[in-house]
Amino acid sequence: MRRESILTWIGAVAAVVVSACLIVGIEGLLLGQVIVRNWLAVLLGIDAGLGVSLGSLKSIAAIDIIVLALSAVAFAALWPGPGRPHRVWMGLVVGLPLAGIGVLVATGLLGRSGLMSGGLIVSSLLLPDRRTRALGVTGLLAHALLLTGDFATLGGRAPLVATAVGAGYLCLVVWFIGLAAELFARAIPLPAPASHT
Repeated sequence: MRRESILTWIGAVAAVVVSACLIVGIEGLLLGQVIVRNWLAVLLGIDAGLGVSLGSLKSIAAIDIIVLALSAVAFAALWPGPGRPHRVWMGLVVGLPLAGIGVLVATGLLGRSGLMSGGLIVSSLLLPDRRTRALGVTGLLAHALLLTGDFATLGGRAPLVATAVGAGYLCLVVWFIGLAAELFARAIPLPAPASHT
């Protein structure tokens, strides 16, 4: 198996695990389990008025670091880029979630939006290819809604922001599942066409 194919498989598995972490995070919010809540679920809980305080964002949850790290791995599996090579953009895409981990650890609050910024860029790169256009649109919608919701969360109940974060969260889960499917499709070698002699 080629090295690129192994990276693609690893990225596909990483995307599946990120999807699972997001689903577990929303379950943690609904069940009131603080340990498994990721920051996006916390944002939704704050804006939906579910008794989650803005101070909850100041604690670093292991699930946040896992989501950021595995997102970078999933993005790296698209190297050198979806469609034609985009080495500079893809370097930025992979670097943003990783830099987000460093900023998160240093500040205890900031850095998580590195995932949203990287996701916006990679979704834009998916748009030109007809095969991945729907995935690109879903990613743009997910990341734009969540980035907007992140900046609009002020600490109190905000139904409009909660709707945006909830819709973005759902789109993000779908996007990571779609990204995993795309990466698995790339990792599975197509059989060579039979020659007719």
